[in-house]
Amino acid sequence: MQSLLFFILALAILVVVHEFGHFWVARRCGVKVLKFSVGFGKPLWKKQGKDGTEYVLAAIPLGGFVKMLDERESESDVAPEDLDKTFNRKPLGSRVAIVAAGPIANFLFAVLAYWIIFVVGIPGLRPIVDDIIPESAAAQAQIIKGDEIKKVDGLTTPTWMAVQKAIVLVAESGGIAELTVNSGGVELIRSMVIPKWQFNAAGPKSLIAQLGMNPINVPLRPVIGSVIAGGAAEQAGIKIGDELIAANDVVVNSWSAWVTLIRANAETALTVDIKRDKRTMSMILRPKKTADNSGKIGAGVDVSYTSIPAELASELRYSPLAALNQALIETWQFSSSTVKSLVGMIRGTVSSKNIGGPISIAQFAGASAERGLLSFISFLAMISISLGILNLLPIPVLDGGHLAMYLVEWIKGSPLSEQAQLQGQKVGMLLLLMLMFLAFFNDLSRLFG
Repeated sequence: MQSLLFFILALAILVVVHEFGHFWVARRCGVKVLKFSVGFGKPLWKKQGKDGTEYVLAAIPLGGFVKMLDERESESDVAPEDLDKTFNRKPLGSRVAIVAAGPIANFLFAVLAYWIIFVVGIPGLRPIVDDIIPESAAAQAQIIKGDEIKKVDGLTTPTWMAVQKAIVLVAESGGIAELTVNSGGVELIRSMVIPKWQFNAAGPKSLIAQLGMNPINVPLRPVIGSVIAGGAAEQAGIKIGDELIAANDVVVNSWSAWVTLIRANAETALTVDIKRDKRTMSMILRPKKTADNSGKIGAGVDVSYTSIPAELASELRYSPLAALNQALIETWQFSSSTVKSLVGMIRGTVSSKNIGGPISIAQFAGASAERGLLSFISFLAMISISLGILNLLPIPVLDGGHLAMYLVEWIKGSPLSEQAQLQGQKVGMLLLLMLMFLAFFNDLSRLFG
């Protein structure tokens, strides 16, 4: 229920942002707006504004729309005095601006959300290096255990997240990063070769490890972050978000302690207590035997649940102006990764199972809200970017489909025929339904698989 409530809240916020983009630009372009609706179906609340627009809150919170005066959609003839306020009579540039305003509003909202996060500050772990992988980029740069990374190419890096962001900037094209490190109380400059990063499902978080650096070890709460299909954890009924509490009535309070326990109990039936959605339940877990006779359950930890000691805690925070620059970078990087992921799905190099539907979004909404306001704002920013990119896809019925038709109109000098537009909408609706079916299928597979 909590996940559902935060899902509705998130969707309502993002729908208002997207549709307000259309609404605001339409009004600036002189188009009469008849209705601004959040949700579909039966109206739960409506009000006639002084501006002539009907504002509606509808029962089905799965989107929204802005209805503009348009001769092609009007049930009766448009009054002569309103003809210059119709969408269809506006010049091509105005129509493009109105349609593009929705996705643009989503991207601007993401920038604002990230700006708030960076101004308030993100708590994290000081970038103190633990083990270094021999012959890695870090080893070749003479980074040693105990070094603390203070700057990367002049950018202050108070947390590992800040280090990651700075190195990703270099890795987009590859090159040499200049690291300022505190080594035994002395600040030294180290040059590290950063290879060009290739997008993969693991995401940019794996880049630090690829360079051969491991963060100093801190206790991790035993919260499940991933479950491998067919593994012992999945067979026992363990799901992402579960917190492991005890085994055979013995409390185990860290992930490393669980790893030790699991490895020592291959093919042994363990009565495991877990916490799920504030409820405690028990299940039988039988770790599978690996080649070295140790136990394995096929599950990974959620690293966001970290108990950071005070002496290792830090915070990533920027001044308002610097935060704006970082917010733009963050929005661009997430947008770029999303587009690359979509291209990878089309090429077959990224699994379509990564597509999530409303159930997955609801689960992430609830989980992010539980972690705090900043986490929920970050979730809203990512979903807003995803919504903006989705709407820019050249699929008829989406904003991107309309923009594609306007491009054709600009090239040929006249609009597409009504028949061509109608057929395009039918194809677009079919593609959209297929995408929704795939998203629901993936959601249900994760939920009941």
